[in-house]
Amino acid sequence: MKTYVSLDELPVGDRRRAVAIGTFDGIHLGHREIIAQAQELGRARGIPVMVMTFEPHPIAILRPELKTTVLTPVDLKADLIAALEVDELLILPFTRAFSRIRAERFVDMIASPPLGAEIVVVGENFRFGSGGTGTAEGMRAYGHVRGVEVVSPSIVASYDGKPISSTRIRRLIAEGRLDEAGALLGRPHIVEGIVVPGDQRGRALGLPTANVDALANAAVPGRGVYAGRAMTRHGRAIAAINVGVAPTFRTAHERGPARVEAFLLDYDGPDLYGEPIRIEFVSRLRDERRFGDPSELVAQIHHDIAATRERVATLPVD
Repeated sequence: MKTYVSLDELPVGDRRRAVAIGTFDGIHLGHREIIAQAQELGRARGIPVMVMTFEPHPIAILRPELKTTVLTPVDLKADLIAALEVDELLILPFTRAFSRIRAERFVDMIASPPLGAEIVVVGENFRFGSGGTGTAEGMRAYGHVRGVEVVSPSIVASYDGKPISSTRIRRLIAEGRLDEAGALLGRPHIVEGIVVPGDQRGRALGLPTANVDALANAAVPGRGVYAGRAMTRHGRAIAAINVGVAPTFRTAHERGPARVEAFLLDYDGPDLYGEPIRIEFVSRLRDERRFGDPSELVAQIHHDIAATRERVATLPVD
């Protein structure tokens, strides 16, 4: 997959494309349907398939006061899109100036070289242009004038009949409902970060953990203990993960923001300090709670480890 971070990087020429357009935060099952539709139509016509997305998330620019969390930082989003085997990825910088482009001008841009969209696939609720005035229906009408076919797949619903959306997934993650969030994502939720030094309590207890400094605005699950996996440059390891404030060791007065700590089962590689890490949250095991003494905590952690192995064993091997 070729990746471009501006229109200026696209090859000069009149190449035509099938383009899936959206913010695509999460690359959830609804997003995958949009991208799959672009792939089907593009390959039927023998033209390359591109995913066009935006960075940062438009809400971060238009409504920064909302402090919306991000499901997929740009590098992770790119990796997930690459796994779908599209030909090209265009990551357009989203700025205040870009948000003020008139809806018709936006369609002109995607219809004209160097992008040259012949087919555009967007979600039915896609909004674009100044003030969000552009709609999928409007794009279809104006696209017809410009010779662009605009397609919107049916909205993908979950098992309960409700539409799958990034907003809904963020809420489930914040509530610690990772099984439900994973079902809508079609994969475990991932939090990216850097491994940083912690309090060394886990090491002293014989259970060293990787303390993860999550990326800004990451959608970190609510406090609790989770089964999951950790991905580093050394490979993937099963992980028992705690998101919390260490109440066994800290009084309410001493507690700060929740931390992400992952105990990597069976890991025997080098120290990970300063290295990037991706944490897959598979399933919630229990609430975080205070124990009477460290030995009680250690006993519970061993139960958590056994439960983690059991939960992660159900995942497909890739």
